Amino acid sequence: MTWKAILILPLALAAGCAQTTSGNYCDIASPLYFGSDETVVWLFENDDRLLVDIVVNNETHKSLCGPPS
Repeated sequence: MTWKAILILPLALAAGCAQTTSGNYCDIASPLYFGSDETVVWLFENDDRLLVDIVVNNETHKSLCGPPS
């Protein structure tokens, strides 16, 4: 009896987790926020590619998922 419970319990827990998400982009993605304007300036001067990637991520998230709640 105990070994059956040991086998069934993880399956039951995993099944509950699998049903809570639909598996689309909005379930796993989120916008990235800057702490201050100085962060944006620093990124522009030192890592402009990262700044562009963050803005693209935020715009993609906004267009597919709506504004952050």
